Amino acid sequence: MKKKTLCGILSAVMLFSLCPATAMAKEEPLQEIKESIDLREEKNSVSGEGWEWDGDDTLTLNDFRAEIERGILEEEALFYLPEDVKVEIEGDENYIDNRSYGCDVFNCEGKVIFDGDGYIEIYIDSSSASAIYSKGGPVIFRDELEMFVETDGYLMYIKEAKGTDPIISVTDEAIVSFPDDVDNDIITIVRKSKTKSDTTNWFNYKEYFDDWDETINLIPKNTKVVNDKVKPETEKPETEKPKEEVPAEPEKDTYQITIGSPAIVKNGIVSYTADVSPYLSNGYTMLPLRALLNVAGDDVSVAWDKTTKTVSVSQNKDTQYSKLVYVVIGEKEITLPGGEKISVSTPAELNGGRAFVSLRDWMNILSALDMPASDLNWDAKTKTVTMKY
Repeated sequence: MKKKTLCGILSAVMLFSLCPATAMAKEEPLQEIKESIDLREEKNSVSGEGWEWDGDDTLTLNDFRAEIERGILEEEALFYLPEDVKVEIEGDENYIDNRSYGCDVFNCEGKVIFDGDGYIEIYIDSSSASAIYSKGGPVIFRDELEMFVETDGYLMYIKEAKGTDPIISVTDEAIVSFPDDVDNDIITIVRKSKTKSDTTNWFNYKEYFDDWDETINLIPKNTKVVNDKVKPETEKPETEKPKEEVPAEPEKDTYQITIGSPAIVKNGIVSYTADVSPYLSNGYTMLPLRALLNVAGDDVSVAWDKTTKTVSVSQNKDTQYSKLVYVVIGEKEITLPGGEKISVSTPAELNGGRAFVSLRDWMNILSALDMPASDLNWDAKTKTVTMKY
């Protein structure tokens, strides 16, 4: 699920390209993890695809994208970490798809701090697995980190917690989110002493319900969320000037496209049915060009040259300000207005007699045509993209 709302159609597509399975269908393939990454006794600097250990106390994930299939690492963990460790999240494309029974993502010997200014999304398909497992805690989220977890198991499982200090803390501008419809205790703390019953001082955060995408967000106390950013509740305007009336933005239409379905739904009603459906090809989300025109606007059109297998996407074609983008089936470049060529993420394809381009390349086309911004959200369970335009 995409919790991190990105404004602007180009940033929105980057988010869309972040998530397979429960988040958005990823533009980049996931690396298959076969063995645990055990850093508990590692004193040397080591690294792998999207991760780096400094040999001391810091694990950095930078656009780390991985999957763990069923039957792999059962009752084990992806990362084994020592006590008093920091996990720094950088980049906006960190994604872990964990489908293994009882496999924890981060298994920590004790205190662990998650920080950085990046975004990480974790999907867990096991009722006995945890995104974060810690022996005793505490677990701290800080800086500008954003973490979203969709799990059939636990977001956090802290074993043998003790003491009077907070076991779970969210500080600075960090946000930790999960769907509000979970059926289990997504945060579980097992006390070391059964005689201790008061755990209210163990939680240094508050919950914020986002009714737009129906998630629960753990955020710092005495803060609120404004435009997906954590802000102090006591924040005051810089000046006492009277507020200027801001014209209301025109109401946007809502479009929905589902992977595997040929229909485009506009404001709850099917507005267009394509001959073919969106699909995944080599890790890329492929969309039919003609169907996308129903979202792009009335001033965008497509022409097809069968001889050269070239698709021409134009804007304002009947005016002197007309712009053209040329896409050739199978070619590794597209031609922008003015003749500039840029590389594509993956070549355009013919499927069912229709031209398909990847979502990332389609957004590059719209950028070249100076199309206005759009909001985008992904429903992981239904594999549906919602665009407000």
